[in-house]
Amino acid sequence: MRTARRMMAGLAAGAALLAACTTAAPEPAPPAAGSAAGGTTVKEERSGAWTPGLTDAEKDTLFAIGRDTLEWCVRRPKGGFSFEKYALTLKLKEEKATFVTLKIRGNLRGCIGSLEPVAPLYRSVHDNAVNAALRDFRFRPVAPDELEEIDMKISVLSPIVPIASLDEFKLGEHGIIIEKGPCRAVYLPEVAVEQNWTKEETLTSLSQKAGMNGNAWRQGASFKVFSSVVLSRP
Repeated sequence: MRTARRMMAGLAAGAALLAACTTAAPEPAPPAAGSAAGGTTVKEERSGAWTPGLTDAEKDTLFAIGRDTLEWCVRRPKGGFSFEKYALTLKLKEEKATFVTLKIRGNLRGCIGSLEPVAPLYRSVHDNAVNAALRDFRFRPVAPDELEEIDMKISVLSPIVPIASLDEFKLGEHGIIIEKGPCRAVYLPEVAVEQNWTKEETLTSLSQKAGMNGNAWRQGASFKVFSSVVLSRP
């Protein structure tokens, strides 16, 4: 039942989730991520004060699961993915919402996640790494010869909070969700910063991502915000 619930939640929200990342204006190219094994310590970037409270060892474990999952699902070896070798602490077993973002030389290569917690943190990262690599409809599936160039980021999301006014939306600190009728879209906190957008530009683009006119955010829309912690390897 839990597996079915994760799958149904991801499918129901899929269109909105993909709006969390944008393909426009790539950032300067980062170095290739390489293998998770034996790498440097995972870097944590907080958009605000919220944090999931992970230790350095737990961050390393979470990132290793993400990288190993990427290798596994793209190379497609026989047999399922095993979590037996990872130290799965109580924190990593707490249900959290996550996104996995893949880039090559600063260009988006896949980005999928969930806004609501639908699985334990470690499993959410595993599932979204598979989805970002193979099931982002904007891109062809990641190929084995691309793996060395893939830069992966894992975003762990705070609980979502409705806001009464856009004055409460802090650019760069908050991710934002717009809802108006059947239309819905989301941007992660880092998107506006990466694109060097103003608040108005962010909301205009968000409206367009939801399939609406760029000015649709100005009247009749509701908004929710959240913070995130982004894990990456320098």
